[in-house]
Amino acid sequence: MRVGFDIGGTFTDVIIFHDDGRLSTTKVLSLLDRVGEDIAACVREAGAAAGVDTFVHGTTIASNAVIEGTTARTGLLTTRGFRDELEMRGQRRPNIFDTEWNRLPPLIPRRWRREVHERVLGDGNVEQPLDTAGAEAEIRRLLGQDVEAIAISLVNAYLNGTHERALARLVADIAPEMVVCLSSEVHPEIREYERTSTTAINASLIPVIRRYLDRLEGHLRPFGARLLIMQSNGGIMSARAAREKPAYMIESGPAAGVLAAARFARTAALPRVLSFDMGGTTAKACLIEDGMPLEKPGGEVGSGATMTTRLFGGEGHALRVPWLDIVEVGAGGGSIAWVDDGGALRVGPRSAGAEPGPVCYGRGGTQPTVTDANVVLGYMNPDAIAGATPSIDPEAARAAIRTAIAEPLGLDVQQAAYGIIQVANATMMRALRAVSTERGRDPRDFVLIPFGGAGPIHAATLAENLAIATVHVPLYPGLFSALGLLLADYRHDYIRSLATTLAACEAATVTEGFARLETEAYTELEGEGVERSAVRFERRVDLKYGYQVSELSLPYEPGPGADLLAHLQEIFTEAHGREFGYVRDDPVELVNLRLRATASADHLDIETLSRGGATSSAHGTRREAYFGPAFGALPTPIHARADLTAETPGPLIVEEADTTIVVPPNWSARLGDFGDLILARDVA
Repeated sequence: MRVGFDIGGTFTDVIIFHDDGRLSTTKVLSLLDRVGEDIAACVREAGAAAGVDTFVHGTTIASNAVIEGTTARTGLLTTRGFRDELEMRGQRRPNIFDTEWNRLPPLIPRRWRREVHERVLGDGNVEQPLDTAGAEAEIRRLLGQDVEAIAISLVNAYLNGTHERALARLVADIAPEMVVCLSSEVHPEIREYERTSTTAINASLIPVIRRYLDRLEGHLRPFGARLLIMQSNGGIMSARAAREKPAYMIESGPAAGVLAAARFARTAALPRVLSFDMGGTTAKACLIEDGMPLEKPGGEVGSGATMTTRLFGGEGHALRVPWLDIVEVGAGGGSIAWVDDGGALRVGPRSAGAEPGPVCYGRGGTQPTVTDANVVLGYMNPDAIAGATPSIDPEAARAAIRTAIAEPLGLDVQQAAYGIIQVANATMMRALRAVSTERGRDPRDFVLIPFGGAGPIHAATLAENLAIATVHVPLYPGLFSALGLLLADYRHDYIRSLATTLAACEAATVTEGFARLETEAYTELEGEGVERSAVRFERRVDLKYGYQVSELSLPYEPGPGADLLAHLQEIFTEAHGREFGYVRDDPVELVNLRLRATASADHLDIETLSRGGATSSAHGTRREAYFGPAFGALPTPIHARADLTAETPGPLIVEEADTTIVVPPNWSARLGDFGDLILARDVA
């Protein structure tokens, strides 16, 4: 048995792949203080007499800790003169014309940032040896302030980490149990602020993640000892590795859903896809081309929703670890609707979460949410959702919308509920445009893959607004992120900074650099139980003109006997011309070598999982649903997915145990080859 469980803003999704090929699915409310107990209960109910081979987990605990300021008390040791690196942030800010912007406080306050006397030059040579006595005094000063972790980031340590390792030994001699993170190990890449920020985030999360995983494994150990964690890059790592590098799991949950969408796109031969994940708190979008989601070498965390353009940055804490290029906005099923001081209807970013949840859940919520509006409009079952967890109180939802929205705006309840949906859709459209038009892609050339508990409810309307003609709703859409956990492979990313011109570089430097990274990868993956023969490598190089701030990350695949440096010059010139429309004769710099190491965790695939089938809670009935002023309220058939073997025109609603799929009047639906439901827009 393999068990995938993903913690969302409102629900925790659980999917169990049995040894006989069956699938069991369930949803439980996301109560973080009892996650382990709830997962253990789900496994017991599914029958775990033979035990569980692997648990795979996606979680937002790391990102939540940074956003909410609940990371461990952390100290920083840095080179004299660099104490305020985390404060200055490379002088970046989201928008120089925004007079209302307030800088996010640094992750480590100044009183816990201490300087040591040492200096490594830009070529890796030591100019000033480490002042050991002074360093020991600063370490004791931090220990006297009861820090739980110490981050060490010295200037140019990415080239020579000798002094960082010496500081780590000093800390170990004085306080053997203290958590210590070295920038030369966590993120050995050029750029002082990004490297320091990444190391600080990692160090501050280690105590938090260790406590969380210790508690979780205590509940799961009676069923199985192996726990794997989803990373931001769409790969998985062992719980042991997660305890050492929790910064790599910041976007753990969202990445799993995108991975599943990419696998589905590859299986269904869909070359251009927009994935859309709408949960209880946020909505997320990602661009997938030829079965591969777009990635980025780093981003920011701690600024809440990440709806930004490529022109601005600096609102959150820099985090330079590879992750899927996911754009996130504060609009989900639990997003609260409200009227601002100017009399405008707003939705989000505040969310009702799992506690107290939407008003209709009857768990103490009093403020109307997107879910309440969907219930009032007739889109969602008025009795129960998610396998009757929880039950639904439509009259409570109606009363909340009437009091908070309809009466202040002079609308009837139905108009107010429809307005809530329109405003939420407008926010989510920003995310979809950010990953399509803002990246030079025409959304009309793409299909939409919606998932998450609320994604299939809004998908057709969002697709129509983007002029997308086809939507593929996969099996288990409400548990799709949990499904992605079962499809993930092991993955680790490594980097070596060179920061040299191609003219000054030697081919042996590149070859030996990749060889050292491969040795490191073999060691780490073998420690996780992966055989050396199963490891696959993907090599990339970061190149730029000398005067440029950012670089292009390009695949490095020289043929046998190729002139390596000439190959680098050639691939950069071609890529730069394609990306920016021009090339120069200026010197080209080789900034970084990157290595991606992957290995299969199992042999599950979309076709195998689709044979497990999906159950439906549909009753073959009708209910009235409101589709806006153009169509009004219509009696709408309620179907099961299996009913739609032929093209069936809307309006119709498909109810399943994990989600609801809304097919508006100008759309139709039919079953696809992999259990997916294909929604097509009437273009007549």
